[in-house]
Amino acid sequence: MKHALFLSLLSLCTTTLTAQFMRSMPNSALAPFFHGVASGDPLADRVILWTRLTLQDTLQDALVHWRIATDTGFANILNSGFVVTGPERDYTVKVDADGLEPGTWYYYQFEHAGSRSLTGRTRTLPVGPVSRLRLGVVSCADYQNGYYHAYKDLALRNTVDVVLHLGDYIYEYAANSGMMDRRHEPAFETITVQDYRLRHSLYKLDADLRLLHQQLPMIAVWDDHETANNAWTDGADNHQPTTEGPWSDRKQSGKQAYFEWMPIRDNSVAPGEIYRSFPFGSLLSLHMLDTRLEGRSVQLSADDPNLANPDRTLLSAVQFDWLTTQLEADTALWIALGQQVMMAPLLAFGQVMNTDQWDGYPAQRDRLYNHLRDNNLNNVVVLTGDIHSAWANDLPLSGYSPITGANSAGVEFISNSVTSRKPDAPGGSLTIQALNPHVKYVNVTQHGYLILDVDTVRAQSDFVFVSNIRQPGYTSGNGPSWATLRGTRRLTPSTTAVPPPYPPLAPSLPQIPTAVDQPADLIALTAAPNPFSDLMVLQFALRTPQPVSAQVTDLKGRVVLRQDFDWMEAGIQHVHFNASTLQPGTYIAVLRGRSGSASARMIKIDR
Repeated sequence: MKHALFLSLLSLCTTTLTAQFMRSMPNSALAPFFHGVASGDPLADRVILWTRLTLQDTLQDALVHWRIATDTGFANILNSGFVVTGPERDYTVKVDADGLEPGTWYYYQFEHAGSRSLTGRTRTLPVGPVSRLRLGVVSCADYQNGYYHAYKDLALRNTVDVVLHLGDYIYEYAANSGMMDRRHEPAFETITVQDYRLRHSLYKLDADLRLLHQQLPMIAVWDDHETANNAWTDGADNHQPTTEGPWSDRKQSGKQAYFEWMPIRDNSVAPGEIYRSFPFGSLLSLHMLDTRLEGRSVQLSADDPNLANPDRTLLSAVQFDWLTTQLEADTALWIALGQQVMMAPLLAFGQVMNTDQWDGYPAQRDRLYNHLRDNNLNNVVVLTGDIHSAWANDLPLSGYSPITGANSAGVEFISNSVTSRKPDAPGGSLTIQALNPHVKYVNVTQHGYLILDVDTVRAQSDFVFVSNIRQPGYTSGNGPSWATLRGTRRLTPSTTAVPPPYPPLAPSLPQIPTAVDQPADLIALTAAPNPFSDLMVLQFALRTPQPVSAQVTDLKGRVVLRQDFDWMEAGIQHVHFNASTLQPGTYIAVLRGRSGSASARMIKIDR
């Protein structure tokens, strides 16, 4: 009896463990579009559409059909076409779908070889008079630290027009010993473009992130962890050139994978950069900045006498001139700056607490404030991520009054993290506010997101919190609301805004299912780089724990490389082959599990 009870409990534990791992598993019904769909960088007449194709043959180019319509049945198609993708861009697909009407919701879809992707939902930007706008703001989503409940809640709430992601979309860290079903793949720190591609692939297999991308367009900027922690233009705290190679190579690798895997428009004005503008009709102009990689001087200690050197920059001279030119020409009722690091000062008894923020670059912050004041720009809202906590700040100038808000340059709303660890804040919120009276609200304990609700009278931040990030189930609730009235440049308490109605969400499954009747035990996700020189990587997913063999054969069927694993846990896995001894030519990589196999053709080239 005890033996039977033990077996019953063991079975229950195994089932529970497998169910946990399922959160990170590809959905077989979505093949070959396991990573879902996404849209981003909307304009009045166009929007970027994105997906990723997962094929057995990872060498040949592939043709993908796309279409965009005003209805989920695609009876009224506005535009369609074909696009070719291949191994040089990791089989990601990016389309700039134009010919659209402003301020309109659309549905879109991809198709390859008779299989259709999820139906995505997106929206173009409005033109002319606009009375109201709602933006969802998220940041800092460390996959290993918890479930993406905030993403799911924001999508299902269905009360915003677009999502702003203010950085740390992925994290570069190696796998840790935290949540068993949320460990990083690859298990080591990301350095090469292939490492970053694999990490983006893992993150986009998360069902909640996939849902967010499916239902809402996204406007995104990177912060540091898309490359390495506390990055600046010429280096990072989490980069060691002696063992990890030149920083310029690593930075370029992270940026390349980001442009491949994110629904972001390639920048024709500043190639390879992410600062850009989005006009929401007469109501709001959104200017997205790069305070991280483009022009940042190295971080200094708080007591360094060079901290206030006017030559130190967070934005390069080129980006700063671009921003001030945009501000001078702006006629919208509101101006929003989407950027990475906290702009308001954060002091303890007059001492700067974090020089990775604008506090580490006070001369350039003063130049920006002076520009706002000299041009009578009294309608500026700064939107910030990075600090893993929720804030509502005035932006104090000299002579600032915390009672009346006089001499504030504008206001700042900071989104709490989706999952990333909360900051160490001795004394908590009350101490922070006592030492920094321009901070009207701060929450350093909860996770979630914020909604910026803008109309012709006020710009308001509604904070939303989730109950936990460590359990599969959660609840969410509204936190406090803070608003700035147009022309006041300061914050006042408000009440949660009631959203207008929004159109139905897109269907949760492809309209024409793929031929997969039963979920595959083994799903090959990518074999790369292809062509390869010294290193070959196979990324795959296991639905259940099982033994796995991985081998490479030549075209005559001879096994030239092989690795056998007695047991692999369920979830996303990868195998590395050192292929430096192979001769140039074509090879077949084969994975075999307990009840399935997958293969891919790969070409070895000279370095």
